[in-house]
Amino acid sequence: MSASTAYLVLQGGRVLDPASGLDAVADVVVRDGTIVEVGANAAANHPTAKVRDVSGHLVTPGLIDIHTHCYPGLGDFCLPTDLMGVDSGVPVIVDAGTASTTIIELARKAIIDHPDTKTKVFALMDPSQIYLANKSFICHYLRIAGDERNIDIEAAKAVVDANRDVIVGFKVRPTITDNPDRSPFLDAAHAIAPDLPVMIHLGSFPHTPVLDTNKLLYQLRKGDIITHACRGGGGQLDAQGEPTKPFIDAYERGVLLDIGHSAGDFHFRTARRMIERGYMPSTISTDLNVFNVDGPVFSLSTTMSKIWALGVPLIEIIRMNTVNAAAAIKRGEEYGELKVGRSAEVSVLRIEEGTVQLSDGHETIEASRRLRAVGCLRAGIWHDAVHDLKSAPDALQEAV
Repeated sequence: MSASTAYLVLQGGRVLDPASGLDAVADVVVRDGTIVEVGANAAANHPTAKVRDVSGHLVTPGLIDIHTHCYPGLGDFCLPTDLMGVDSGVPVIVDAGTASTTIIELARKAIIDHPDTKTKVFALMDPSQIYLANKSFICHYLRIAGDERNIDIEAAKAVVDANRDVIVGFKVRPTITDNPDRSPFLDAAHAIAPDLPVMIHLGSFPHTPVLDTNKLLYQLRKGDIITHACRGGGGQLDAQGEPTKPFIDAYERGVLLDIGHSAGDFHFRTARRMIERGYMPSTISTDLNVFNVDGPVFSLSTTMSKIWALGVPLIEIIRMNTVNAAAAIKRGEEYGELKVGRSAEVSVLRIEEGTVQLSDGHETIEASRRLRAVGCLRAGIWHDAVHDLKSAPDALQEAV
């Protein structure tokens, strides 16, 4: 298809768009990379359009993964960008803190703006001057991640202002120095761009001490994001497994909860506790990197399936990765909804019925169904979900 000259119709799928409330069999019509019509039998209005039959599949606004590590070549921690993106049926992803203020423009040239990158990429930038995610946590081992000399607020402001088209916030490792009550890195992020959200890493790091969780929670603002929100031992639950007062206060203040699965930072047990007590995650993300792509994370649709298996309704699962994710990165006017006039970011998934084993890396549960990506439109161009169709090892794998 030539996106500039031809219509494309995704025909006959179950269109589930939480932002508009639409949940019905309908067609999605695209031209020039833009959504031009959504509705039952809309294909009939475009008899010369190229048609992709998606009947029996789920059609949603383009899925957004707000926590990935997608700058391959900048360290040895990241995965190929499109593997986590369009190759997994996810047209929009966010790199969460792989690069810092002196490196982000290199990431732009090498990955974000590179013509070979098919996925739309945004950045949650580390507020330090020097940070680079790698397997050996070198910035922590050398104490760079805990050295206040690594902060230059004025220089960072200039970097943010020059790159606001792609920088959607900060990813902060809340390390401490000589004051156990404050993290200078969290304070710096809030000072650099007060209008942008901070995604905070909940949990520890090797070599560098971090701010106590109770103190951390009281320093987060409405719209800030706790990633790894359902990890075990994160301090969000007390010894009896009940949400702590600082956690409750943060949640009620409007601090957002993000899954951020990673290799060991998501526990079914913690997620059950939080969901049962009414503390629903706002977003589902993977924290995909070289340590977890072959398990237990695999893909965004696999991670979504895990939350679905805990009894969260499907419309809420889709909401977390569309309208909620877009709002979390302050791009709700551009993404997260199948709205006429918007760029055609659309994901297509299938629901596979049958027994499936899902693991958080600590516990394995049995579910009766799962989501698997079929493909996606990114700016109106179709991409098959070749990674997701090959990677997730479960009881239904041989049926693919």
